[in-house]
Amino acid sequence: MKKNVFSGALVLAAASVAAKIIGAIYRIPLTNVLGAEGMGMYQLVFPVYALFITLSVSGFPVALSRIVAEERIRGKSGEGYFKLTMMLLCCFSVVSAAIIAAFSPKISALQGNSEVSYGYLIIAPALIFVGMISAFRGYFQGCLNMIPTAVSNLIEQVIKLALGLTLAIVLKHRGIMQSLYGALFGVTVSEFGAFIYLFITYLVKRKTYGGGEFLRDASTKRLTSVAFPIALVSIMLPLSQFIDSFLIINLLRGTGMSLGEATAQYGLLSGPVGSLINMPIVIMLSLSIAIVPAVAAGKEERDLEGILKKSALSVKISYLIGLPCALFIIIFSYPIFRLLYPALPLGESALASTMLTISSISIIAYSVMQIYTSLMQALGKTYIPVISLTVGIVIKIILTASLTNVIGILAPAVGNVALGVTAAVINRIYFSALVGKKFQLVKNISMILLSSVIMMLAAFMIKELKYNEIWALVVGAAVSVVLYFTLVLTLNTLSDEETKSLPFSNALLKIKRTLRFWDRAEEK
Repeated sequence: MKKNVFSGALVLAAASVAAKIIGAIYRIPLTNVLGAEGMGMYQLVFPVYALFITLSVSGFPVALSRIVAEERIRGKSGEGYFKLTMMLLCCFSVVSAAIIAAFSPKISALQGNSEVSYGYLIIAPALIFVGMISAFRGYFQGCLNMIPTAVSNLIEQVIKLALGLTLAIVLKHRGIMQSLYGALFGVTVSEFGAFIYLFITYLVKRKTYGGGEFLRDASTKRLTSVAFPIALVSIMLPLSQFIDSFLIINLLRGTGMSLGEATAQYGLLSGPVGSLINMPIVIMLSLSIAIVPAVAAGKEERDLEGILKKSALSVKISYLIGLPCALFIIIFSYPIFRLLYPALPLGESALASTMLTISSISIIAYSVMQIYTSLMQALGKTYIPVISLTVGIVIKIILTASLTNVIGILAPAVGNVALGVTAAVINRIYFSALVGKKFQLVKNISMILLSSVIMMLAAFMIKELKYNEIWALVVGAAVSVVLYFTLVLTLNTLSDEETKSLPFSNALLKIKRTLRFWDRAEEK
């Protein structure tokens, strides 16, 4: 089971990283096509779209994966719960699409930019496909098959890149708004493509997973009782971004900025900066998705030791990935922007790199927060993450509102960091109390920190050689990855037992034993 968890997580993580790379390839030229102001309008639409997705489907995919995993432990297929979830999500998604289409003029007016109204009409049908996609993904994840989720993510990104970007470029001569509408149409088509793939996969795989169950075999009360508190958690971050889409531009305009300048700065924070920060976080999201059905199955089997081992390793991996990523971005924030967004003016690149430096701290916080959230959801303590995120969002809003007059667009960046840190700390405290014992992570985290700091110093020295910035970034990235990987294995950050639970464990153990030559000497 443990091996399957982290193998599944690797599949999801690899596909998610690939999807993020494709998304970055999409967003980079899209930013160059639309400009900062056009991306600002793009990012006005997306938080609202994301919020409606959350309102329509959130909680159900995770709840379904957890219930299906429990049902399969009992010798059932869980298909009845899949059918029930599909029916409910279809209804919710249709209603949400109708609402966002009907109220698009009022929503865009409240955001301070009425021109984006038609964008909501174009993207509204995507909500219907997202609902059905979510049901399919939850079912496959409950069967511990992460491949359909991974592939469907890739399909979404490829279609957005191929169609959305093409339309944005082709329609640019008609103006920024037409170009924006083309990009949004690509989003709708991408969701349709992912739905078609998952539908066909379900038809092929159905008999493999048992099948044969009907709606009457599922309990609406059980499904909704699990889904509702998870939905509350899922809605928190999109709600925070939704609030940002109304709050930030108006706060910036209150400092004397023009609408265009305020929209451009918001576009930099929510677009390029947000995309870069989310890239490492998505790996932890993949792990958090994979861990829920596995831990839920462990709970059903009353395997406390197995749950604790999976939990401890998941938390450790969140630090293992999040910490070095954050430190590397701090060192190379400006070269990263100059490489990826050469069309941006130097002033906007400098401002965006400062936002990125501040925001990089949130990588660690959000990674840890996601893991603890998923663990508590799997164990049935679903309201604890709601509390932690609520406190975090309140603190974020207070900081953003009070600091904007002082530090401008950097205020919401600081607020995002505060949200993540607050939620992560609260989740950690509650989880420690829940399991009745604290994980022995101090030594391992100290080794991760030591490896990360050494890596950061090496990257800093490469940067300070004063060669071409892009050359320094490429060489610094290569050296950092190799050095960090070597240090982690040499310092025994992951025990042999923990390493065995990871994909490619045999190869990792061989490398580890080669590096730790003194262990071989002691064995002799």
